[in-house]
Formats: sequence, C-alpha cells, structure tokens
Amino acid sequence: MPNLVMVMPYKAYLGKARAEGFAITAIWDPAEATRLFGADAPAYLKEVESLAESLWLVDFTDRAAYAEAIRAAVRETGARHVWHVGSEESMQLAYEVADELGAAVNSPRSVFLLNDKLAMRTLLRDKGISTVRFATADRRQDVEPLLAGFTLPVVVKPAALSASRGVRLLTDPAELPAWDAELAGYDGPVLVEEYLRGPEFSVETMTVRGEHHVVGVTRKLLGPLPHFVERGHLFGEPETAETREVAALAVELLDAVGYQCGPAHTEVILTGDGPRIVESQARLGGDKIPDIIGHARGFDVKRAMFAALAGRTSLPEPGGSVGHIAYFSFPTGVLQAVKGLDEARALDYVDTLNFPFAPGDVLPETVSSKTRHGFVILTGSEDADQAQTRADHVRSLIEVEVR
Repeated sequence: MPNLVMVMPYKAYLGKARAEGFAITAIWDPAEATRLFGADAPAYLKEVESLAESLWLVDFTDRAAYAEAIRAAVRETGARHVWHVGSEESMQLAYEVADELGAAVNSPRSVFLLNDKLAMRTLLRDKGISTVRFATADRRQDVEPLLAGFTLPVVVKPAALSASRGVRLLTDPAELPAWDAELAGYDGPVLVEEYLRGPEFSVETMTVRGEHHVVGVTRKLLGPLPHFVERGHLFGEPETAETREVAALAVELLDAVGYQCGPAHTEVILTGDGPRIVESQARLGGDKIPDIIGHARGFDVKRAMFAALAGRTSLPEPGGSVGHIAYFSFPTGVLQAVKGLDEARALDYVDTLNFPFAPGDVLPETVSSKTRHGFVILTGSEDADQAQTRADHVRSLIEVEVR
C-alpha cells in the first residue's frame, strides 16, 4: 500500500482510504479536535489512532512544530503524498510543506486561490470570470469609507474564516459595530461585495488528474438575514439549463486556479444576470452534504476522494431520490424542556436527528453554522417539495421551552 500522510483525516476517511489502496499516517491537533468534537475529542483521536498506521499530535498554530511534524512523518513513512482536506485554517501550510517535499497533491497556489476569499475574488476579476463588484480593507475598522462606492445593502465578510462566520448583510453603516463584535479575534483582511440576489447552490466536484467531474448540484436553503447561515441543503437538483450553467462556472473556476486532484465545494448564486461565484473550498462540502449524497444516490463521495488520488474516476449514477438535511433554529435562552424528539425520530423517513442540548444548556443565537440548534437528515423523498414538507413536519413536532 502506498503511504499517505493526511492532516486532519476524519475517522470516516480511514477505512475508505485503505479500501482504495492507501495506508494513512494521520496528523491532528488535539485543540482542533476539541473544537470540533468537544468532550468526545480524546475518544475520537483514539479511534483515529486505531484505524491509521500511526497518529501524530501537534499544535497547528505552532507553525514551526506543525511543519516539522509533516516533514518527520514523510521521512519516517516514505509517503508519496501529503493531503489536507479538513479545515481551511490549517490547510495552507500543509500544502506549502508538501510542495517543498515534492509530495503535494495540489499546488499551494491553487489551494490558496480556492480557499482565500480575497485571492479568489481578485483572480476572477483579473480573468473576467463571474464578475462581482468588491472592495477590500486590511482591517475591519477601515470598512466604513468603502461603503460610499456601493449601493446598500452589501455583503461584508472576512477573507479567511469558514463556517459562515462573520458573513453579514449590511444595510446601514450603523450595523458595523455589531459586525465588528462578531469578528472579535479576527485581524485579517475583509471584503465588501455587492449583494447578489437569487437562488443559491453549491457544486460538488471531484478532480482526477486535472479533469473536473461534477458529482452534483446542491440547493442551499438560507435562514433569515442578516446572517448567511443555511437552514438546509437539498441534493439531487434536477439537471436544467440553469443548473448546467451553475456547474460549468464551478468547473471554470477550478480550471482557472489549476486544481489537480480531489474534492471541491463551490457556492454559486444564480442572479438575474447569470451565475456568480460566492466562494469555494478545496475539500468536501460541509454540513453533512456527503451524507445526503449517499442517501440520494447511493454514492460514497468520501471513498471517491481516494479513488481520485489513485487516478480513478467514480461518479454517481443518474436518478435517485432527494437527500435533505434540515437545521433547527429555536428561540434562544436557557433550555427548560424539550418534547417530540422520540416521535420525530420514529418517522420512517428520518435517518438521523441531532439535538445536542439538555435542560440547563443555552440555545444560542444562530449567527454561524456552529451555533445552529441541531439537524435532521431525511431520506427517500421524491422531490424537493416533499423533502421540505417532511422537514417542516419534523420541526413542528419538536417543542422547546426556554427561559
């Protein structure tokens, strides 16, 4: 088996990598695992260790130690490749070190152009692709003078944060202090962009030896403004002239950045003037999109990643049902009681229902994907309307009492 050094491999990846012929040496940051999995992080890392050839633990924020861990892992295993398809925050350095070692799956430049919102927007402007008006400031405190060049509302966003953190529709300069508070701790560049109106999609792709294959188009259901937090995702969008245009634009972006291998998740808004790219990431889609792809098409997109690395193309068969994940958003406050969870879980079209709160916990305001109130994954829906009707029924069964 060829050795692969993988940064942040989720445990679901490890058996799939072996099935496609790879032995994995895993690198994780315990603090990052705690951020993702909370109190379950130590047990999660133990399971990763049992499934991988070996597990290296390092602080991703210590750049020197992180880089040396990658170098040492490659030296000890003779790995042909270093791959990172986890959180964007720790991805760039991994690709820079991999490139130095001649073991990069993708070039650092291509990954940077996909993951960094400012770099991507600048590239698209320079190439005349999916033109969107934007301006940038080195600090969030310098945004207000830029607003004079736009008609409000506009979208303001950090260039280098994930999970919808800090992305906000700004309708009045008086809202800047509230946005500033949401960005506490972030000191990188920020963007001001024209507000794109229209339905939003994501394009799930798998690149094999520089050729980009569309796995499918996912419809995004947004929650209330001013935050751009998804209320749900529907996979299995019918192929139409419009969705083909949306998918083609995502492929054009991947060509422009020189992406060579693996998954990408590209968000596109279909405006009255045609599709416009919102952003992209050099990884699988989040929010359990791979799971709803599996339910809708019986296709294992996580395993397909490793097939792509081995130079093999695998794609889902056409047809199938609609996969839907719907998120909960209840009144905020201290949870007193919750009813209806068991009744909802008993529905034959409910695959998974997650409500990660107990009495005494605080239900926070939903301002990013990290502050939603749980989710339900629905299976077997014939179309998007049926899926959303079922999701609404599940929501109606759950009653929460907060103080």
